[in-house]
Amino acid sequence: MVVNSRYTDGRLSSLPGADADARALSDVLSDGLIGDFAVQVVQNETRHAVARAVQLFFSSATPDDLLLLHLSCHGLKDFAGRLHFATRDTEVDLLAATAVGSGLINDLMEESHSQQIVVLLDCCFSGAFVKGMRTRSSDHSVDVAENFEGKGRFVITSSTSLQYSYESEERTREQAKPSVFTSAVVDSLRSGTADRDGDGKVGAEEFYQEVRARVGRTLPSQTPTLSVNSAIGELVIAYNPAGPAQRSGVPVAAAPVVVATTPSGRPPFDTVEGGGYDIGQVNKRLDGVIAAVADPRPESPARPPYFSLVSGKRHHGYDMAQVDAHVEAHRAEPVGLTAALRELLTDLRVGLVSRRESESRKLVRLAKQCGTVGDERLIGYVKGDRQVTSFTDTHLCVLNAAELLRAPYSRVQDISLSTSSRTETWGGGNDQGGYGGVSYFRTTSVFFTHHSLELEECDSYPMCEVLTAFLPAMKDLRRAHPDWFS
Repeated sequence: MVVNSRYTDGRLSSLPGADADARALSDVLSDGLIGDFAVQVVQNETRHAVARAVQLFFSSATPDDLLLLHLSCHGLKDFAGRLHFATRDTEVDLLAATAVGSGLINDLMEESHSQQIVVLLDCCFSGAFVKGMRTRSSDHSVDVAENFEGKGRFVITSSTSLQYSYESEERTREQAKPSVFTSAVVDSLRSGTADRDGDGKVGAEEFYQEVRARVGRTLPSQTPTLSVNSAIGELVIAYNPAGPAQRSGVPVAAAPVVVATTPSGRPPFDTVEGGGYDIGQVNKRLDGVIAAVADPRPESPARPPYFSLVSGKRHHGYDMAQVDAHVEAHRAEPVGLTAALRELLTDLRVGLVSRRESESRKLVRLAKQCGTVGDERLIGYVKGDRQVTSFTDTHLCVLNAAELLRAPYSRVQDISLSTSSRTETWGGGNDQGGYGGVSYFRTTSVFFTHHSLELEECDSYPMCEVLTAFLPAMKDLRRAHPDWFS
């Protein structure tokens, strides 16, 4: 993200809204439920610093990386009609030497290995003060599509080549807010309205349509534009934080009432001195779940159970033993392999993946690395240094830096483990004296048919411990419910 609000050349007015653009857009793009981007902001830097950062951004990408570049600054053109983006030290009379040319960015995009690139341009190409609105640029018009052409790119601009990109009349230098365009971008992603087809994913084109509509409602004289080059299929740039829309046509009130949904294991409540659980956390969990177990009749008002109180240093809690006993007494029996798998992983303290989290960019990438196909879903995973053990609803997936082993639960009896341990003593010296220590390593070998894969862990062994407990438990489950593994 490149933003510039201050300029040394007095002919370029300051753009306080650009700083607000950076804050607002960074928040929504980095949100794990929406964009899940790793955001870097280059703010009020020199031409050299901006060009260097943009080159590193494009050159370090892999083919599977989705790149999103946002620029909020003045847009200027030279006598040949070429577009330039102003930086802090830009001199209007020396654009080629002191501004970042669109040709440079276009070349870097061409050279990038990434096949998915989105560019958001919040700058205009004329300078004027019209109807109390303040522009973001100087006095020339440029057709952005002529400056950005190439493969696999979506370029969304805040206005056409003949329009201004405005900040509203209430946005002053003392109280800067995001621009009309960036406000539309942020609000459409945060609210989920950019997901126009309700599938839980925000495609580039429906995102553009929503932003254009929002800008139009605020300022009819400004029209964002979209330029698409060599697009193949749908490019998903974000996710709806509310998830996919309900499409069954069945009213929510008519849906079956789930009575027993209590998870296994000790609930993740914070403890307080005196042997209790944090009251607020217990209430939040029990009001909606265990209270329903206490009286499953939908027409009866559910009331939370009453537990004895304990106290400790300004904090009050519910008696831990009573809460645990109530949870255990109303534990729900799993009704299928996926439910049983989630319960087992919870007991093993493996982090579970919610349906919403599974659509984050990071976990979509992990699911792809695990070789998931069709409707196969990621349930949980344990991650180490360049290696991960994942559990989908159908397969155990073990990855190290070099290879992947996938074993279906239907053949869990064919999966086996072996472990070995070693220690390494290390030491050295410096001006402060000697130092050293001992490191403990454990190697876990996973075997399935003629395939094998090794995981090495140092000092702590979460993957080894999880796999050692998981496999016999799954084999017991297969003997108890063979129909789940057919």
